[in-house]
Amino acid sequence: MTWGEPGSMEAAALVAALKPLLPPPPAIASGPFALSEPGKLEALVASAGLDLVVVFDVDSPRAYPDLATAQKGLGSSGVAVKAVETSGQDALDATHAAALAPFCQPDGSYRIGASFRVLMARVGD
Repeated sequence: MTWGEPGSMEAAALVAALKPLLPPPPAIASGPFALSEPGKLEALVASAGLDLVVVFDVDSPRAYPDLATAQKGLGSSGVAVKAVETSGQDALDATHAAALAPFCQPDGSYRIGASFRVLMARVGD
């Protein structure tokens, strides 16, 4: 399972917002959406000698009742922890608040569209 295609997913904005808070990635790093493009997971499975069963996308929107809860939830990812180590908690919180602003609902809650691409495979016969 990996992220869905970033171009059609609101949560990609939250991932991108953290980039300035992180150290530069290694030159060979291909990023968090490297396997999101159609065909990428399938190629990985084929290179491992497995048989593809099915690939499908799953909508998985994020919903938070308020900004504090959203910041705690988003702040628990490994990337967010690295951002805190590199740039500090205040920088992470400010970045998340700014990135979340477009997703604030009239009642003060937050809803962010997200999806994941799932692949199921099996060992060949």
